[in-house]
Amino acid sequence: MNSGLPKRIRFTLMLPVVLILSAPVQSASLLDVSELRRGMQGVGRTVFRGTRIDTFQVEILGVLKNAFGPKTNIILAMLSGDPLETTGGIAGMSGSPVYVDGRLIGAVAYGWAFSIEPIMGITPIGEMLEILERPDAAAHTSIGGSTSSLEMQLSNVFSTIPEGLDVGQMQRVKTPVYMSGFSSEVLPGLREAFASFGLLPVQGGGGTDESLPEPTLEPGAALGVQLIRGDFNMTAIGTLTHIEGDRLVGFGHPMLFSGSTRLPMTTAFIHDVVASQIQSFKLGAAVKQVGVITQDRAPGIGGVIGKEAEMMQASISVRSPNRAETFEMEVLRNRELSPLLIQSAVVSSILSAEKARGEATIRTTLKLQIDGRGDALEFMNVYAGSRGLGEGVMGVTRPMMFLLTNPFEKVRVASAEFDLTIDETIKAARIESIRLDRSRFEPGDRVGLTATLRPYLRESFTVGSSVTIPSYFREGMLTLRVSSARAHLTQESKRIPGYFHVNDLDALIHVLENEHRNDALIVELLANRPGATVNGIEVSSLPPSVMVAMKGSRQSGNVRPVNQTVVSETIEQTDYVLSGQQIVFLSVGKEDGAIRFGPGQSGPGAKKK
Repeated sequence: MNSGLPKRIRFTLMLPVVLILSAPVQSASLLDVSELRRGMQGVGRTVFRGTRIDTFQVEILGVLKNAFGPKTNIILAMLSGDPLETTGGIAGMSGSPVYVDGRLIGAVAYGWAFSIEPIMGITPIGEMLEILERPDAAAHTSIGGSTSSLEMQLSNVFSTIPEGLDVGQMQRVKTPVYMSGFSSEVLPGLREAFASFGLLPVQGGGGTDESLPEPTLEPGAALGVQLIRGDFNMTAIGTLTHIEGDRLVGFGHPMLFSGSTRLPMTTAFIHDVVASQIQSFKLGAAVKQVGVITQDRAPGIGGVIGKEAEMMQASISVRSPNRAETFEMEVLRNRELSPLLIQSAVVSSILSAEKARGEATIRTTLKLQIDGRGDALEFMNVYAGSRGLGEGVMGVTRPMMFLLTNPFEKVRVASAEFDLTIDETIKAARIESIRLDRSRFEPGDRVGLTATLRPYLRESFTVGSSVTIPSYFREGMLTLRVSSARAHLTQESKRIPGYFHVNDLDALIHVLENEHRNDALIVELLANRPGATVNGIEVSSLPPSVMVAMKGSRQSGNVRPVNQTVVSETIEQTDYVLSGQQIVFLSVGKEDGAIRFGPGQSGPGAKKK
């Protein structure tokens, strides 16, 4: 990154629509950092109230060479003027342009936690203008998908330092993110996630409000970037630094370190500045979409006026005994933040349906339309208990989280539909015991069983099922396992760990799509026969010669042995979220055949018939 001025400054004619949105802009005279001297006086531009651009005074203190790495300089300056004497640095000032002798030197962008005086770091304009030289992202580019690996690694390293605790660490001036539609219960999680990006969540004003006075796009004007829009809204607001034709730069530091992106860019109105001993911030709202943010880099963000944004479509339907609502929104595409933002929206949707916590049963459905994947993926489940709502929110968003954060391929979700049905009772039951219809078994026999289920605060009842012994199983011991989905998952992770160690996106989708629902009663017969998982797929009951050949594979990690295989399985759907399991050992093909219950278990079928 070069701290000097770019080799050429482009002057592009605005489109007619752009002339309406922004004031006529003449070429700004630029001042290189090499020409700055201590004691020089300057002026900054930003909005403190409404849409009027106010000025503040700047005194140059020096230049910090190589502040964040080779050839990345920061101009050190003291700011003054109303209201900075009482507020100090203000969240939302990021990008405020600073001029010395009428020439642009850069944008206010950095500061120090708990500083008594507003001594700030200014990103040189020469570094910011390099953003304008980058080509626009393609319409399908996914935010976070094209991030420079070095930039993301640096962002992750910096985020491990507890913000505000190291007073000597230069930090980005916080960017307020105004939210509407979100409940206060989700704020702590959002605050923690946003902290590593230097974002400050602020309730209220996240959506566009075209009834507000429309600002003019010019240096010093408030500039908004929408992360979510629709029934839920999030808009980050900073300051516009410089315009060239239909292109602009702002903020003076990264917002999400996303590289190429395509987020809605808006004008913004500032209601006022909220002074705080911890962090003063501008209280604002987006006014109107005017273009798209195409770059999110170390020296700032860059946008194009008049272009359209591209976001992920999502809907959330919530049904309860008292209410049925559907919420529509568009969400940014980001591997880390998108799942959290959607999770927060789902929680807020449930709270709006008048059911915050307590006993509940929640049935969930998620439909994901993924580009290049044909039919939509569908995931259904049910959760119950005092923590049922929380488990439901985590469960219904879990497949999207795994898919978006997978390490194998970029996944572009075209649309996501969440459906949640809430019943204010607990429909949960424990598998209490099982009874078998006989005690002696031969190959090919049908094993009939009756499972006794104990519902929460209700009388026990029974569910009948059966499973067939394969005719090829001649003689020996079989394990009959009757389990809930959660108990089954625990056992399977021990029996076939290779199944859950996926190596590609197809295997991940296969595991997610084949998870059992929590209301399923799973009846299985298992034999102590060798098998294997090949690239995560189970291959059962293999001959010894095949096992030897597979173990001799020259590729590591693709074959994992399995010592016990499932030879027969039946799934019974119930009306209850089940827990627990019962295990019975069956002797097959022997005259003195018998059944034996697992450790700590007994049941009505324990006696021979």
